[in-house]
Amino acid sequence: MRKLAPLVQRRRLLSAIVALAFCLSAMFGWLAASSSDVMDAAVRQGLTDEDSIPVRTLALTAHAPILIDGNAGFTNASGVVWGSGTASDPYVVADWDINASSASGIRVRNVDSHFIIRNCYIHGGGLVYAGIDQYNCTNGTLEYNICSDNYYGICLSSSSNNYMNDNNCSSNYVGITVSDSGNNSFRNNTCSLNVYHGILLDNSDSNSLIDNNCSNNDFGIMLSESADNNLNNNICSGNMQGILLYYPGSNNNSLTNNNCSDNWYGVYFYDSSNYNALSNNTCSNNLYYGVIISSSSTNTLVNNNCSNNWYGIFLEYSNSNILANNTCSNNGCGAYLTSSSNNTLINNDASGIRLYSSSNHNTLSNNTCSSIYEGLYLESSSNNALINNTCSSNVYFGIRLCLSSSNNTLINNNCSNNDCGAYLESSSDNALVRNHLCNNSEYGVYIASGSDNTIWNNTFIGNNGATGTHNPSHMQACDNGTGNLWNSTNGYGNYWSDWTTPDDAPRYGIVDVPYDIAGSAGGKDYCPLTAPEVPTEPIPEFGMMPFVVIGLIAVIVLAGEARRRKA
Repeated sequence: MRKLAPLVQRRRLLSAIVALAFCLSAMFGWLAASSSDVMDAAVRQGLTDEDSIPVRTLALTAHAPILIDGNAGFTNASGVVWGSGTASDPYVVADWDINASSASGIRVRNVDSHFIIRNCYIHGGGLVYAGIDQYNCTNGTLEYNICSDNYYGICLSSSSNNYMNDNNCSSNYVGITVSDSGNNSFRNNTCSLNVYHGILLDNSDSNSLIDNNCSNNDFGIMLSESADNNLNNNICSGNMQGILLYYPGSNNNSLTNNNCSDNWYGVYFYDSSNYNALSNNTCSNNLYYGVIISSSSTNTLVNNNCSNNWYGIFLEYSNSNILANNTCSNNGCGAYLTSSSNNTLINNDASGIRLYSSSNHNTLSNNTCSSIYEGLYLESSSNNALINNTCSSNVYFGIRLCLSSSNNTLINNNCSNNDCGAYLESSSDNALVRNHLCNNSEYGVYIASGSDNTIWNNTFIGNNGATGTHNPSHMQACDNGTGNLWNSTNGYGNYWSDWTTPDDAPRYGIVDVPYDIAGSAGGKDYCPLTAPEVPTEPIPEFGMMPFVVIGLIAVIVLAGEARRRKA
């Protein structure tokens, strides 16, 4: 077991001084008021004697460690100051100052009576003992306790339907630990400056964690093999990892409105943590990752703010996840997928999306990847769909495919005002259709190498310095590959703003002369469009020859019919 760092020791000393000052202040305040004044105030508010129980007595009273085993263990000797154990009149253990150096401060075991542990200061458990330890308990409420300098501030095991509210479990090894326990509520607790975890759930399902402050620990909140838990509006900042879902079985958890900023990692899903939902969380200003999903699938990330990290959202070995409407701006990379398949990224505002070795039906749709170095970058990634993305005003490329990124489909993307609109290197069998490639300082499409790519029905305007008048030194695309097609097999090419006439033989919305593509391939668009939209009339696959043949056949048939009528 590692020793407390000097910083933690100093923090614990400070916490003890603050707690002592608080107790002294409270003592003098209560001494200044008579008991008759307290009763008079209760009468004025219309309260009964039972209702007017104060939160704390005149001062905390020293008490030896307490053990309550079974319902019969609730006695005055065990620290009970009032109550009968019913829901309306719970047993109350309150206002004790307990040194836990020889045993856990308050141990409650094997009970189902209603009880409250309130306003106790439990400390000194060191490397061995807990502040409050509950085992096999239901119907318990822990509130306004201070548990510091223990191994566990609060330990809950094999227990259900308990409430932990407004406790301060700071400067322990672990703030609150929960094992094999379900349907408990943890609200508004402070679990900071602990050596390991702020709150740890181990094999514990259907718990509710709301409005807790779990900052400046090793881990803020950790779920291990724990499912169906609700984490809402917690603060998990200044940790190594803000929220961690760990080990198989951490499934179906809901994380909403949590602040996981200023950590190393904001939110981390690891090792088959599946079917979880993250929504409206803030995961910004983390050293490495806003959200990282590792070996986990079928998670949904919606409306999260993952800005100002090194990586906004990072997926590795993770499939079938949905990332929608997230803000991932001002990161080193907005969203990064490696060795991941069947993921959907839609409507994200990302400082770049990168796929590495990620193939088989990843869909990137309606994302904004602008004003960065590279918008969408696929490396060794195939069989993906890039649709309706805006990749404009980037330093280098709007979209880049490289290192055998093949069989990808790029449809209706806006790749304008970049250095290069779309760049293909060592990538083949990709289809680029209906993309807007405008006003890029270099080429709209540049194929550095690769074969059998199809580029058609795209709009090329003002790339490489092109104007409305064609200039061979300002061609808008370059092809150094082999076998690439710049028009479809059914006769649709691309619209080139510097190549819109003539269309006279006859007028089918196709320029009569092919558009030359720069580069060593000697590529040509044989069916350049006269307007940015594909014409609605059918375009012959083999030029005008079929129409000439059909016309001659029609003339022969009509002439023969005329001769038969005369005869």
